[in-house]
Amino acid sequence: FTEMPTQRFVESSFWNFDALFQPQQHPARDQHDTFFLQDPAEAPELPSGYTAKVKKIHSQGGYGSQGYKYEWRLEEARRNLLRTHTTAASARALYELARQEKFSPVKYFSIDRVFRNESLDATHLAEFHQVEGVVADRGLTLGHLMGTLRQFFTK
Repeated sequence: FTEMPTQRFVESSFWNFDALFQPQQHPARDQHDTFFLQDPAEAPELPSGYTAKVKKIHSQGGYGSQGYKYEWRLEEARRNLLRTHTTAASARALYELARQEKFSPVKYFSIDRVFRNESLDATHLAEFHQVEGVVADRGLTLGHLMGTLRQFFTK
């Protein structure tokens, strides 16, 4: 496994939510769950071709999905936040993998901090750690996933 670069605590709503096909009106995107930034309030730029594809899938569907059938807004996607999960790093890694001319199998992992606008108490903080992994190859099955998880939890 190779460690994913996860040093981006500040993330755009695009990578944190939109690229993962979470609709822009989803309750998890509410200020009660997410720390949105005031400065810098917006991401400087997003990959235009990929952004257009994500917008189309949200708005119209595609690849077997019906989509969410709503008006997807670039302004919402550009909003900066403290990432709510490290899966934004996985989305970026898979995007970069898809851009390669020749596919190469990969195994990625990350362990890093994430932030949620939660009610604080003795067992809940606004900051905690998330562990995640991504394996991309051809011909993988549920058995491969089960074997990877078994190996992870026995070490």
